[in-house]
Amino acid sequence: MSQSSFAKILRVLDLFSLTRPVINVELISRELGLSKPTSYRYLKELVASELLQRVSGTAGDYILGSKIAVLDYISRITDPSVQISIPYMQVLAERTESCCLLTHLNYDSCIDLHHEILMGSPVLSYGRGCPRPVYLGSSPKVMMAYLPKQKQLDYYERFQHAFCEVGFASNVDEFLQQMKAIKKQGFYFSNGELDPNIAGLSVPIHFSSKEPPLALTLLASKSRFEFANVDKLVDILKENAYAIEQVAQHSEAVE
Repeated sequence: MSQSSFAKILRVLDLFSLTRPVINVELISRELGLSKPTSYRYLKELVASELLQRVSGTAGDYILGSKIAVLDYISRITDPSVQISIPYMQVLAERTESCCLLTHLNYDSCIDLHHEILMGSPVLSYGRGCPRPVYLGSSPKVMMAYLPKQKQLDYYERFQHAFCEVGFASNVDEFLQQMKAIKKQGFYFSNGELDPNIAGLSVPIHFSSKEPPLALTLLASKSRFEFANVDKLVDILKENAYAIEQVAQHSEAVE
């Protein structure tokens, strides 16, 4: 199979979402501009690799296959950034009595790679692997602040209306000023952006000088942050982010 054909087949997987968990030939043909014979061939190959499975009793509906769950398990158990971060995130959650998140910035969303949830703490209706907006919350903004200017502009151009609607930036100059301010202070605090009752505090973690940072976030109720020493929480987050970076650099040097 050529690389271009492989890429086209993988585009079928992009059709799935929480609001569209089932696909069929008609949908593939319409969304991807493919002929029905080609769509059937792609489905057959994805089923053979267990990335898709046919829904029994239907005229040709397909859902994600068992291999997806296996790959997620392997990623979760073996991802170095996650494994290095977990002990520190557990301590952070217990010490601050908050939820602790590790988040990655994608092209058009941000994805939580790991959660440490303290019993009784408020949590978002998002979980590992669930995409959430890049224009809401503390995690995506603190990661974008450390990107090269051109990549920051790319995010702004694609989501400028959303950034304006949420009151973050009404124009490109204001957006870039916000990015500079976040990078200068080294953290970002969001208050009720993703959920009206929840606030988030994020700092970057630089696992590699060649890759964008991940975000280390404390998540708690707005009322809890009202009575918290935010400066102290920032210091605690930065200390743990630095400790994680040092372990990551040591592991890379050993390899």
